[in-house]
Amino acid sequence: MTPPTLSLSLRTVPLLLAALLASCGGGSEDSGGASSNTPYQGTLLNGTNCTVRYYAQSQPSQRAGTDPLYLTQWYLKNTGRLTGYSGLAAGEDLQVENVWASGLRGENIRVAVVDDALEVTHQDLAPNVVEGASYNYVSDGSWQRGSPWPLPCTSSQTHGTAVGGVVAARDSNGLGGRGVAPRASLVGYNALANDQDSEVLDALVRDQGKNHIYNNSWGAEDDGHFNTPASRSAQVGTILNGLRNGRNGLGSIYTFAGGNGGANGDYSVLDGNVSMLGAIPVCGTNAAGKRAPYSEPGPNLIVCAPSSDVGQAKGSSLPDVTTTTLQNQYTAKFNGTSAATPMISGVIALMLQANPNLTWRDVPLVLARSARQVDPTNAGWTSYGGYHYNHEYGFGVADATAAVQLARSWQSVGGSSTLRQCGPYSATVNQAIPETTPVSDAVLENPFADASGLSKAAVNGVTSRISAAGCGIQHIEHVEVVLTATDDTGARAHPSAGDLQITLTSPAGQTSTLTTPHLCYNISGQQTSCQGLVDFSFGLSRHLEEPAISGTSSDWTLAAADRRTGNTGRLRNWSITLYGR
Repeated sequence: MTPPTLSLSLRTVPLLLAALLASCGGGSEDSGGASSNTPYQGTLLNGTNCTVRYYAQSQPSQRAGTDPLYLTQWYLKNTGRLTGYSGLAAGEDLQVENVWASGLRGENIRVAVVDDALEVTHQDLAPNVVEGASYNYVSDGSWQRGSPWPLPCTSSQTHGTAVGGVVAARDSNGLGGRGVAPRASLVGYNALANDQDSEVLDALVRDQGKNHIYNNSWGAEDDGHFNTPASRSAQVGTILNGLRNGRNGLGSIYTFAGGNGGANGDYSVLDGNVSMLGAIPVCGTNAAGKRAPYSEPGPNLIVCAPSSDVGQAKGSSLPDVTTTTLQNQYTAKFNGTSAATPMISGVIALMLQANPNLTWRDVPLVLARSARQVDPTNAGWTSYGGYHYNHEYGFGVADATAAVQLARSWQSVGGSSTLRQCGPYSATVNQAIPETTPVSDAVLENPFADASGLSKAAVNGVTSRISAAGCGIQHIEHVEVVLTATDDTGARAHPSAGDLQITLTSPAGQTSTLTTPHLCYNISGQQTSCQGLVDFSFGLSRHLEEPAISGTSSDWTLAAADRRTGNTGRLRNWSITLYGR
């Protein structure tokens, strides 16, 4: 099959296989349960060519009782103890139990799982699945495109079902575990099943008047390259459509997995899918309260959620995530930023239940303001205006109790119609990027070992300043930098852009690292040159709430240095656009 234009990959950590656990055992207003969609008993619901088949059958009556796997869901309540594991830190969880106790469980908030499939018939999901609202993109005999059965077709299509369980597995039904928002409504779009970017774009705005949140636990390959999908402009336009028109003008909420290539030096902002205006990129921490080694740092990150570590097969003593999997079963091995992202979708569902009038601009502000500073001795933390930021953690780990409390009293900043834009302001540089102190091979293989380095400007390189004079934005919400680096002749792309350290420093003195020296890999996992830094867009959340102009300074300063000997090049041009209020 031809690879998709978007070059999508599911955000679970490779080589950690799902292990099935035996099943142990008043929904939202618009949830009817999957059985309500069943036309005839025994009807095949998916395709005749599928190796995993689903047949229409009556769902059992709703049960009551404790969720037997809840004690394994440490990310919901971390006591510091879990049988078979060690090293957990008590309290390193989503702080969600108080929200449930207050009566909020996500009722009437609808989450769309954009993924490979969703087992809408799963006994722990069906009570929350919206009747007739899911959408199947696969055509196979009687399994027609447009049917409400986006079901798995093979045993490998477990991803979306695991995501759905993290968001909204039903609580208090005597089965399995529970989701972060266990009474939220679920719809499934198997838009990744055919590897067609047009279907992903369709899913991102499908039923935008009814869906509140679109969960996207997928992204570009975790290979270190500067990934600009050919259809990025179409995706940007699609997201902007959702921001303007979704939820009757309040704007659709888009959560995205921040990426799993951190152990290989990949950097989240290099994935063009997760740095767009309106995207909420999610990073992952482990049960000890540290960045999971796979979780990619970046100045685009908003917030982290607890997820897996590197897996016991690789020597970790920390647990993964327990959730739903195929055939009414459960797995204790879901992982990666794929697992962290639906946790944030669940937290947002609780926020929206508390305050349905939050706009797409309000949601990341509430998440950032209420996030809990994790790993506080990490040298990468900086502070500005009451916010803490770290390229490894964004604004911290989501705290559901704090987020819901803040959401209740939040004064909206408005939606798309009141968002201000300054720029793009542009500069033509056309200067050589000088080679400076080279980094060692050890640093290339582990570029994030120096936690403080990502908050420091590049030195002894080429610098360029752009003035934002006249821009009246007092509170930045998003920054976009577009730049081009070429070879020495200026005729072709930089031959080894992975050699470069490029930073942006605001008038307030806060620095974002746009890219840092790192390695790139091909599809076979072999090292290859890093190219693609031509009109590349970096979307930044790091400067949230800063002013466009600080005091008498209106200059935004870009600095670029070449930190490896050999291939050299030039910084041709760059531009900056500021969004805010």
